[in-house]
Order: sequence, then C-alpha cells, then structure tokens
Amino acid sequence: MEQTPLLRIRELTRHFAVGGRVVKAVDGISFDVRRGETLALVGESGCGKTTTGRLLVRLAEPDGGSIAFDGTEITAAKADTLRAYRRRMQLIFQDPGSSFNPRMTVGALVSEPMHLAGLKRAEQAARVAELLPLVGLSADYAARYPHEFSGGQRQRIGIARALALRPDFIVCDEPVSALDVSVQAQVVNLLTGLQHQFGLTYLFISHDLRVVRHVAARVAVMYLGRIVELASKQDLYRSPRHPYTRALLSAVPSHRPGMTRRRMDAIGEIASADAVPSGCRFHTRCVHAQARCREEDPALRELAPGHVAACHLAESLPS
Repeated sequence: MEQTPLLRIRELTRHFAVGGRVVKAVDGISFDVRRGETLALVGESGCGKTTTGRLLVRLAEPDGGSIAFDGTEITAAKADTLRAYRRRMQLIFQDPGSSFNPRMTVGALVSEPMHLAGLKRAEQAARVAELLPLVGLSADYAARYPHEFSGGQRQRIGIARALALRPDFIVCDEPVSALDVSVQAQVVNLLTGLQHQFGLTYLFISHDLRVVRHVAARVAVMYLGRIVELASKQDLYRSPRHPYTRALLSAVPSHRPGMTRRRMDAIGEIASADAVPSGCRFHTRCVHAQARCREEDPALRELAPGHVAACHLAESLPS
C-alpha cells in the first residue's frame, strides 16, 4: 500500500493584479511531496517557483486549489489552526542576510521561532547551543551578529533557524545560488546529512540543474506558472520528454574538459506571466511546435510510470 504523501497539492493557483493586468504566477499546479524525499522545483526566473514555495507554507495566500499537509486540508486554515502546522513547515531563504534583523544576535535569530512558539528561555538557549554545532558552527557564535559572518556561515545560521522547531517539511528556496561553488557543496552536503538524520522532507527550489542532480529524488519542471514535466531524477535526466526540459538540460555546462553538449535552444525569450500564450505556453519558443500546439493547451499526462509531461508531441520527439 502506497504511503500518503506529506503534502498533496491540487490545482493550486495564485494570480497578482499589477497595473491593471493579471500576472499568473502560479496557475493550477498539482503534485505530491512524499515523506522523506527531496522534490526539486526547477525553471527559469519568473516561472513561479518561489511563489509556489511560499504558498505551501502559507506565507502567501492561494486564490484557489488545495494544500493538504499530512492528510489535513490547510488551504483556508485560520491563524489558530495554522499555527500548529507552521511549527512543522519552515523556509530557508536564498539570501539569509536579507531575512535577518542586523540588530539581533545569532542566538536571538535562531531562538526567535521558539520564542514565538512559547518555549521557555532556558529551553531556547539549550536548543540554540545544540543547533549551531549541528550546522557546523561554534556555540560561541550565538553572541555575535550576522554581519560578522561569511555568506556560507549566514546560510548555516538560516538552516539552524529553520530547524529550531523540529519541522517535518522545509522549503529550500535557492539555498545555495548566492554562494561560491565550494561553499555550495558544503551546504548541500549539510542539508543532505540533516535530512538523513531527522527524516526531513524538502522542496528544493533551484535553477541550477547540476545541484539538483546531486540532491533530488524527483524533479518538477515549471514554466510560466505550470508544471510541464515531473519525473524521477534518473528518468528526467536520461529521457526528458518536454522540449523545455530538454533545452534546460542541454544548457548545463559539462564538467568534463573538452566535452561539449548539443544545444537544444529555445527560441526567443520567456513570455510574460501577464500575457500567457494560447495553447501550449511554450509553443512560442519551441522548435517542434505545430498548429495544435498553438491552439490546444496540453494536459499533464503520464507517459511512463511516475513520469508525466504536458506536451502533445512527447512520444514523437527525437531522442
């Protein structure tokens, strides 16, 4: 019997009114996040990845659809009900420095979620002393301020803060994109080790497919507010079925000196989320587009067990 996913998202939608136009940031997406896995959400800037992450932890309010956390619908939950679930859902920001109050010490920053949850001071202090070494920092750093640390160290402080209430689910929003490559590897390894140690579930938002290949179990590809392909990491990297996924993968630099990839370029620039093309959203950039693609919006359908894609031509595309 298949285990109930930790999160079940169905037809989740979030639109913004900007200057008299409607920006379709998230436009009816559906997927599950399984317990203990890392599901990566990838795509170009502006495709709706960060908005999706904020919706899942209810930092942004959805316009429609449903979010079920551990079997309980929380889409319209009120503050009192949501507070209990918020202890189990946390967010790691891309730039932790911008989310820190520079006047607060590291100890105060890490203990702030515990203070808001009503934990006693002694318990907060003990937990901070436990968390900092857990993320590779000295417990003595609790008395220092964020500006005294490097970017990688600040991200470790952000991870410690996300772990403060012992969550089950963490949204990692581009957690390593602002870091040097060597530091990226350290932080990714830290996140992986913490996941194994505490049984954490991650939604890992990224545009770096090299990092995603290292951390994810499954990958969801997002374009203009929609999921266009979702599969296991192995299937997606070995046999991508959507032209947009193929273009993304072909743009990843090779790690082998002298080896080049055959580029599968998309035409032109990504369309605006306030002027979504008719039919398939990718047809304006797709070299394989046909008349049907310009007229009919493709449904997300299963092409192989666990592998879904929204493309009319998925079965006929050349390998």
